[in-house]
Amino acid sequence: MLAYNYSMTTPPVLPVIVGADISEYTIARLFHEAYGLRSLVINDFARGPVSDSRILDFRIVDKGTLMDPARLIPLMQQISADNPGLTPIFLGNVDEPLEIAATHREELPGWFLPQPTPEVIARANDKAALAELLESLGLHAPQHVTMSLADPDSWHAIDALRAPLVVKTRSGADFFKNSKYGLDKVSVAEDHDAARALFARVAQARVDLIVQELIPGDDTTQWVVNGYVTTRGRLAAIGSGQVLLGIHEPELIGNAGIIYVREHPELIEQAQRIIRKIGLTGFFSLDVKIDPRDGRIYWLDLNPRMGRGHYYLKVGGIDLARIVVADALGKADDDDVVARQTREGIFAIVPPLLANRNYIRDPHLRKQVRAARRNTVTPLDYRVDQHPKRVIFRLGSGLNYVRRMRKYYPTPTDSGF
Repeated sequence: MLAYNYSMTTPPVLPVIVGADISEYTIARLFHEAYGLRSLVINDFARGPVSDSRILDFRIVDKGTLMDPARLIPLMQQISADNPGLTPIFLGNVDEPLEIAATHREELPGWFLPQPTPEVIARANDKAALAELLESLGLHAPQHVTMSLADPDSWHAIDALRAPLVVKTRSGADFFKNSKYGLDKVSVAEDHDAARALFARVAQARVDLIVQELIPGDDTTQWVVNGYVTTRGRLAAIGSGQVLLGIHEPELIGNAGIIYVREHPELIEQAQRIIRKIGLTGFFSLDVKIDPRDGRIYWLDLNPRMGRGHYYLKVGGIDLARIVVADALGKADDDDVVARQTREGIFAIVPPLLANRNYIRDPHLRKQVRAARRNTVTPLDYRVDQHPKRVIFRLGSGLNYVRRMRKYYPTPTDSGF
């Protein structure tokens, strides 16, 4: 028995979750499954994943509150005052409110914030800095250059790269702040002229971009590594999964739709080195691609948060809720055990029927997936949270995912785009 399973009683904590997407619902589900806790979910509008739920309380706040320190911090202070005797835990998968809380940590006594310092967050979010860190560890990132949309003279730097090219904002936060200018989360340019045309089209954003050589391979060449580091810097949990199918809608590209939950020891070993080097605490999520030509591992992104598909760790036997509660109550470092996966399974945000012969072209992988299907979890299908409106939403959402997959990615490609 691990130290953080210290008690089966209800702990004196209040999970406070910002956002209203499927990732926020799965956070609430984690705490309800572990302790029967009802989380407080706050957002400036309601969405289907958190609506009509029996496992959470939903509070709508004024538009812009979660992005404004002058409003978010007083809101958090009021939540703490309204819940004496409980330690609020600030959770979510949206960068801005998590960064605001980390920056104003001293104004939030009594709160548990499982986020690193603002400096570490900035370093983790900087894709160019990540590439330098990987090089220092002898690990691999795609060949890349950085350039500024505000400086057309810098656009010629891409001539040093081989096309096709992958274009992203240097910081993930810059994408969300500037998507109104036509920026996509990830864009692919087939040649250098197409890349320069893209830069001209979105130049008003005036942000820094990172341009990478595209690593080939369909969705099944992508992996994810997620975990948790305690506030004292001890790795408490880590696991991995192979992406079977990504979500290909432009605003969600890069997110996994179906994950085959299984351990990849080499990825986990390398991920631990990355996390230690950057000094992360709290949750982390890493995106990886394995080049099918030579098996080389390329690290693509590091996010200092849970990640949209974090619940796959629970499918594999890692209970992040118990780990973060133990950390909040000062018990996570009672031993040095690292929680690891104990079983395989399938985690499916999109309908699991899409993990089929069409998208999984490798016969051996298909056989492995068939065996793992016995442990399949879809996050919105929680047996104690089956309000009729939720069932209708879940079925409709699944149908929409199938339609959108047929629209944006009807058959797998050798690039994943």
